[in-house]
Amino acid sequence: MTPVRAARRTKVVQAALTVFVDHGFRGTTMEAIAEASGMSKVTIYGYFRDKEAVFKAVAEHVALRLKEAAEHGLAGKGQLQDRVASALIAKQVMVLELIRRSEHAADLFAAKDTHASACFEAIDQDIRDKIAQAIQTQGRPRAKAQQLARVAFAAANGIAESALDKAQLTSDIQLLIASIIPPMPKA
Repeated sequence: MTPVRAARRTKVVQAALTVFVDHGFRGTTMEAIAEASGMSKVTIYGYFRDKEAVFKAVAEHVALRLKEAAEHGLAGKGQLQDRVASALIAKQVMVLELIRRSEHAADLFAAKDTHASACFEAIDQDIRDKIAQAIQTQGRPRAKAQQLARVAFAAANGIAESALDKAQLTSDIQLLIASIIPPMPKA
């Protein structure tokens, strides 16, 4: 794909994200995506065969952003607990701000499950693996590190589903991580 085509495709994906959030999957049309991107429907169809393909591209874009946010949080400075909490908070805050606040969140999550679940499952597994690796570097056995990462990730998802706002989400995930990933004893 040429740089110009790649830039246009990215513009379509970014515009489509806004349209999907504003109108839900069912309420979004290719015409609305074309209008939001400033392109014709014919041009949009030159990049994507149908609305489902656009949604999948948007999902892949969002999943990559979630992964990058989590990796950035995990790579930060500080204690392991702080870095794991930062990774999970970064991911969940992005989901909250992009999707959960939409009046069409349920429709978008259902569409994700139908059209893009594999993409999110792969990203989620990658984030869990990176958290487990970080836990392992603190001297915990691999199996225990994987278990802690799996539990932390699942619990953070549960917290995010019921959090009323960013402050509650952040506070609850910090409490969770402090409770399940104790600091390593000093040698």
